[in-house]
Amino acid sequence: MPSIALSLINVTKRYGATAILDGLSLGLFQGEKVGLIGRNGAGKSTLSRLLTGDETPDSGDVVITQGLRVARLSQEPHFAPGASIRQALEAALADHAALLARHQRIHETLHGATGPEEARLLDELQSVEHQIEHWGWDLEPRLKAAATTWGLEDLDVEVESLSGGWRKRVALAQAWLKEPDVLVLDEPTNHLDPDQVEKLEAWLQAFGGALLLITHDRHLLDAVVSRMLELEDGGLRSYEGGYSDYLLEKSDREFREARLTEHMQNRLRREMAWLRRGAKARTRKSKLRIQEVLDLKDNVEDRTRLEVRQGLAFAAGGNRSDALIRAEGLRFAYPGGPELLDGLDLSLQRGMRVALLGPNGCGKSTLLKVLLGDLEPVAGEVARHPKLATTTISQGRGELDGTRSILDNLADRAAVVDTGSGTLLAHVYLTRFGFPVDQQNRSAATLSGGERNRLLLAKAMLSPADLLVLDEPTNDLDIPTLQNLEEALLGFQGTLLLVSHDRFFLDQVATHTLAWNGEGTPRWELYEGAPSTVRSLREARAASLEAARPEAIRPAAKAGAPRARKPGLSQKELRRLAEVEQVMDALHARLSGLDAVLADPSAFLRADSPGHQALKDRDAARAELEELEIAWLELEEKRQEG
Repeated sequence: MPSIALSLINVTKRYGATAILDGLSLGLFQGEKVGLIGRNGAGKSTLSRLLTGDETPDSGDVVITQGLRVARLSQEPHFAPGASIRQALEAALADHAALLARHQRIHETLHGATGPEEARLLDELQSVEHQIEHWGWDLEPRLKAAATTWGLEDLDVEVESLSGGWRKRVALAQAWLKEPDVLVLDEPTNHLDPDQVEKLEAWLQAFGGALLLITHDRHLLDAVVSRMLELEDGGLRSYEGGYSDYLLEKSDREFREARLTEHMQNRLRREMAWLRRGAKARTRKSKLRIQEVLDLKDNVEDRTRLEVRQGLAFAAGGNRSDALIRAEGLRFAYPGGPELLDGLDLSLQRGMRVALLGPNGCGKSTLLKVLLGDLEPVAGEVARHPKLATTTISQGRGELDGTRSILDNLADRAAVVDTGSGTLLAHVYLTRFGFPVDQQNRSAATLSGGERNRLLLAKAMLSPADLLVLDEPTNDLDIPTLQNLEEALLGFQGTLLLVSHDRFFLDQVATHTLAWNGEGTPRWELYEGAPSTVRSLREARAASLEAARPEAIRPAAKAGAPRARKPGLSQKELRRLAEVEQVMDALHARLSGLDAVLADPSAFLRADSPGHQALKDRDAARAELEELEIAWLELEEKRQEG
């Protein structure tokens, strides 16, 4: 069994009178990869700081195995004022540089040393050289390797002048350079583009040390960790497996607890009725029974203190037109910069939920501004429906006034708000979004990133919209809030334009993907499907275009006159099309059967209940169906040519 890398033993941490961690114990084994989730404010970042010694507990012990190197990446990395990227990376190599300096000093001291002193220095020199051999005798190759791995080209740029995404890359490069035995990452994917998230995922999968990963990126959790921890009410609950396994096990537990709570509630109703009738003789036995009832009442209240659903719902506007925005031949570039839009044609129809997919700097936010009219295109035109109602949450969160209170930002001093389904007191409405009444007069400038995001969502839901534009709405949100937001967007009847680095979130919500293709013309391509399908759809589209090219301009496979291909499908392809359609019909029938199994509440009663296997079978069937649909589309397009 692997040994413990670090541990918390009965740790309590308070801020004021509130215990953020209460008697918590945790062990992280060498080589183990663990994911940590919990609501915003539950204490995840506090826990990470305790593990790496950046904070000390009020009581209890934090134990790190002697000799292990620990690296921590915070949510918002900090760097020395004025430091360049090179200097920041060199700071991560301080231990390596110290070894090289010590090696030099030992050599200098050896010249005059004799006897026991010489023997001691030679022993130390051997130990130092052994450590240096692992890292190398020159710092420069390691710096270059880190810069190449994380895409850091100009090492002389001041770190604080960089965007959040580039600062996060520098911080990841620092952690990578340290070659730690224990790695603690707090929201490492924030501000990273998809390519960098894939690099991070590959690094963490190959990482051989102990890992504690705090992230709302559910795709990353599934790809990397083998155990999940949920932090709630100051304590931890452990689940084996990745995020999907956690969801299954948690749903099982909650179902069993719900059945138990129902039983306790029924008993409580009977016992409370007995109490209200009043016992004629307050004997010792009856007094004990009264105390049991009161204890049961407290227990039921604790067990039924469910997480308050935030009631997230976006109201659709009154515009019933199908066509909301039509763009033709859009071109745009900032003065002296590259062309970000190069002839884009786009039609936004009612009900489309479009995810914009591309690396940082490709122009996602710029494209949104051009479509909304905040920027004028260099060429082309945008036609918007004259009665188009739009609600926007920008990446910079500029829709909030930091000089005003939370309550005034929402309701502008109004006592009540219209939620679409009726009026509600403004301060009561805000409590649905995690803002207690006694904190609603705080200045908006004091809010954290997650709090600012929740306030903007609360504000956006009060404005009926035909078009909802969300630029990075998932940053700093915890997983329960992300799940609520997903449900709200799936229920939205209008059109959605969405930018997010959360791959799991995009796949849950999007019906279409507008994807950046740096090698294409135009560079933005619209696909019907979620972002995870873009790669296969792009390959299918390329194959279809290749098949449609005139034979004369294709490179010849053999010398000689090119043979003209008969349009339509060959006999072999016709048989293949029939087979694909037959298998697709069977898969649709299988999915219907599996959905029927999953709709039965008893499907998850026990660990061996059929619901667990049905979930896995449904995912496999959907994946197979997706591949067959691509093949069917290619064959069908080819058949129509004939």
